[in-house]
Amino acid sequence: MDGDKTIGIAGVGKMGEALVKGLVVGRVVPPARIRVSDALPHRSKEIAAKYGVQAVPSTSKLAEAADILVLAAKPKDMPALLDSVAGHARKGALVITLAAGVRTAFVERILGPNVHVVRIMPNLACAVGEGATAFALGRSATDHDALVVEEMFGSLGRVTMVEEPMLDAVTGLSGSGPGFIAALANYMIEGGVRSGLPKDVAYKLALQTMKGTAELLLSDSIEPMTLFKAVATPNGTTEAGWKVMEERGVPQAISDGIVAASKRAAELADETAKAHK
Repeated sequence: MDGDKTIGIAGVGKMGEALVKGLVVGRVVPPARIRVSDALPHRSKEIAAKYGVQAVPSTSKLAEAADILVLAAKPKDMPALLDSVAGHARKGALVITLAAGVRTAFVERILGPNVHVVRIMPNLACAVGEGATAFALGRSATDHDALVVEEMFGSLGRVTMVEEPMLDAVTGLSGSGPGFIAALANYMIEGGVRSGLPKDVAYKLALQTMKGTAELLLSDSIEPMTLFKAVATPNGTTEAGWKVMEERGVPQAISDGIVAASKRAAELADETAKAHK
């Protein structure tokens, strides 16, 4: 990425900090070209000190300084954040929104036609260079903007461009996914402890198993259930465990949970639009 570009990040909660960390550790741009701002001034100063970036006292000043402006806020906070930068964003600036369910048309209505809007859904794994990110272009965004986003977030993991209506499903799958997987890991660890392992041993084994399985599926392009069948030999241990999970509805519940999260993302978009008249 062009090192002369200034990236402004408004909102440095968990996702905002993950992005700052990923950009700095991945050497996407020099820390001196990253500006941060937050509704809690002490938070932006804390992030600035931690990663060597610059804190800016207000979102309006941040917008004035940024070639690429990232708006990382919860859906309920996005209207106020957009209002605070409206009229301050540079002409031709690339504005990237991270809030679940906030549509590009909503952002464009508030910020006007002079900016290029991209809606993106990364996840927390961006902080360790293993993010799963999808994005969609707004009406004003260009192919060049897409390349910038791919380069910026490609340094933080895997990136794919989709049509905007798909982003609600992306939110439910990979946006919420780290939470679901962390909860699954917790109960795998619990099962190991109940079976006689020390917790620290169960922790290491469960997490490495999850990581290794994902790498295996990605590297060999194996269908998940093909790998499952290779592991689940007839009348073996995996089959015994899976039988209990099926009887208790775990597989279908996981699938239904993704659908529920995706539907909630769509509902948030409607709620955000209605709240800002």
